[in-house]
Parts: sequence; structure tokens; C-alpha cells
Amino acid sequence: MHIFKRIFNNKRLSINKFIALVGFCAFLLLVYQYDFYRETTGLSQDSRKNSKFNVWNSFPEVQLHREVINSFYEKRQTWRTSNLGSVLFKNVESDAFIKEYNKNRTFVILIWKYWDWLQNRHLYSFGTTRVDVSLVGCSVKNCRFTKNEQDLKIADAVVVHLQHGQFPDSRKRTSHQKWVFLSDESPRNTFSLAKRQPKLQELSQVFNWSMTYRSDSDVPVPYGRTQPLPEALSVELTKKTTIDLIPNWNKKRRDVLAAILISNCAVSHRMAYIKELRKHLDVDVHGRCSENLKNSCPGHFRSDCPIISEYLFYLVLENSMCREYLTEKAFYHAYYKGAIPVIMGPSIEDCEQLLPPNSFLHVDNYATPRDLAEEITRLSNDIPRLLTFHEWRRHFEILNEHGYFGSKSRHYCRLCEALNYNDAAVKVYDEDDLKNFLDPSLVCR
Repeated sequence: MHIFKRIFNNKRLSINKFIALVGFCAFLLLVYQYDFYRETTGLSQDSRKNSKFNVWNSFPEVQLHREVINSFYEKRQTWRTSNLGSVLFKNVESDAFIKEYNKNRTFVILIWKYWDWLQNRHLYSFGTTRVDVSLVGCSVKNCRFTKNEQDLKIADAVVVHLQHGQFPDSRKRTSHQKWVFLSDESPRNTFSLAKRQPKLQELSQVFNWSMTYRSDSDVPVPYGRTQPLPEALSVELTKKTTIDLIPNWNKKRRDVLAAILISNCAVSHRMAYIKELRKHLDVDVHGRCSENLKNSCPGHFRSDCPIISEYLFYLVLENSMCREYLTEKAFYHAYYKGAIPVIMGPSIEDCEQLLPPNSFLHVDNYATPRDLAEEITRLSNDIPRLLTFHEWRRHFEILNEHGYFGSKSRHYCRLCEALNYNDAAVKVYDEDDLKNFLDPSLVCR
């Protein structure tokens, strides 16, 4: 009987030692994983020194996720934003701006002149079904949109699309109204469809709010946004490899590394850069500006272009290099398709603040197109390093909000949210205020 007890006790001791060894190995793995994530998600040295991470924490993945997110939003604390902008760009809860007196009212929003022109994108997302989805999924729904010019007297907000250059008679406005100028284009193309480009001096003292892609707009309507993942989902993703997180990874080609879909061939700086880059790197050009792939992406803006999913890199060469001007090229064709964006457009600083950490290449970091081509080639031959450009996918997601390629436009929702959340104080744009948004000599390179 004593013999059996000794044998049993020895086995139990061995099992306990084995369990302890496994636990210790798991501990070392977590510490290594934590350091690796911090290296590949762009955490600053200061944030590492001040880290509250505790290796004995039962959920180190949660602590890591919070640290990454906090580091990302630290860069935005000095931004000047409206209340709605704080919700969209500073991770502030919208509850902080809910006003009780707005809950039982309905805001009337007049879209001036170009309702029919705008509705395909902002109401129907270029879909064939004529169903208004403008407030579906919106945090507020107490708004009514109208195109009836007779509603000018009763409208709470009047939205003027600057691209066409037609304006209501400001003498007919009422004191309670918010007149909002809308521009999705860069300042170089703000009035591109207008018969006559107005002088900004003529528009001084007309508008109360701005509605553009920029974060400092009263009504921000960016083409896309970087948003943190919920903690539970981020923890779940730690169980996956980086490759598992990259859309279309199994489709990626190795013979041609980069692509661009382009239909406006008149932007000289963009076409010149592509021409020089192609001397050192195979680049597939799709769309109207292509020599042999003009028809590879039919229905541009209206439907998806699957072939773009096949590339490791996507050239995000914007038509203008202006403050915060990043379009669907980055958010949809690159990030959504699982490619690393190569950006020519807003500054490196803008991109670092708007986009996921360590997720893109910027042409300004390379002296010549040849240098950029060599870097792309090196990355394609070093898969572990290339994958670090996708580590952000454990902590963030990219939201496409432009209404192209079947994505949902948030423009009308943002208008309704702004009327509910923004301060009610009277605000008027003078000429200098307008220049800050619309003068290319001030906000473009």
C-alpha cells in the first residue's frame, strides 16, 4: 500500500513540475509577444517608459491594446475639432454632447440645388435600389432632408455644394439657420464644375459651418477613418497569425508588386512620377490612363474592381497634395484590399496622425522614385518585415465612408449628428476662415 502511495505522489510531483514548466514558457511567450507588438505598432519610447503594463496582469493583451490605442490618440490631443470631430477623431463618447432639448425636435436640412446630383452617392451609395439609407446606422435620426427650395425659410441647415458654385440669396436667410459649405474636393478643385469661380471675399460672412474631409471641419466627412477595435476582438485576434489578418493575402502576386487605378490623366505630377517609377519597378496601371488595362475596372466608383486585390502595394497618388486630403485610394484600394499604401498627397505628419501606425510608405521619405522602387522590392523579398506593416490590424480597423464601390456614405448622418452634438453658439466664416479651408496657396504644396 505504501509503495502505491509513493508512486502516486511521484507522478503527481512530475505532473506539477510539467505544469509549472508550461506556465513559465507561456509567460516568456507573452513577454516576447508584448515587446514585438510594441516594436511593430509604433509606440514611442516615452510611452514605453511610462507603460503601466504588468507581466502578472491576467490579460496582458488588453493592456497592450489600450497602450497602442492611447499612443495613437495622444497625437490628436492638440487638434482643434468640433464636438462631432471629437467623437470621430479623438475617441470621445457622443453621450458627452447629447442635449436634452434636441431629443424631441426634428431638424430640417435643405440640400441646395444639387439634391439629384448628390443622392446617388450619399443616399443610395450608387446602388440600383432606390432606398434612402442616409440615417441607417446613424447615432441620431431626428432629421428630415429636403430639396424643396420653398423650405429655405424653415430649414435649420442649408447645405451648399461648392463644386457647382451656385448659392442661395443670403438675404433670405433666417437668424437661426446654419449655412454649411460642402466640399469633398481638394482646394485646387473646389469649384471645378462652376461656370464662374467666386472670389472667397464674396462668400465672407455667408457660411456658419464647414463640411469637408478635414478633421477640423464643423461637420467632418472624411473618405475614411482609423478606428480602434473593441478590446474583446483585439484579444481574439492575438490567436491569429498576421497573414490571417490581411485581406486577399493568398491572391497577392509576386511578379508585379504595385498597382494604381487612375482615370484622370491630366495631373502632370502624378503621371510623371508613375512614368519614372516604372523604369525601376513593374507597376500595373488600371483605368482610363492605362496603355493596355483600360477596361480592367469597369464601373469605376459604382462597383468594386476585384483585380486591385492582387497587389502587395497600392499607389495612393492623390490629384493634389493638400492638408489631410486622403481619398478612397488609401482607405479602399489599399487598406481594404490588403495592400500597403504608397502615398503622395498630404504630408507625412498628416498621414501619421490619420492612418494606422507603421502602415504605409510615403514618397517624401525617398529621394527619388528609384529609391522607392528599391524599398518596395526589398520589402517584397523580406516577408517578416513586410508583415510588420500589417500588425496594426490587431488593434485598428479602417472605415470606408465615401459611398463609392458599395461602401456607405456618412455625409447626411454627419449633418444630423452635427446639429445634435455641436455647440449652438453663433459662428460665421470670414474671408480668412474660408482661406484656411479653400485657398490652395495656404493648405497645398
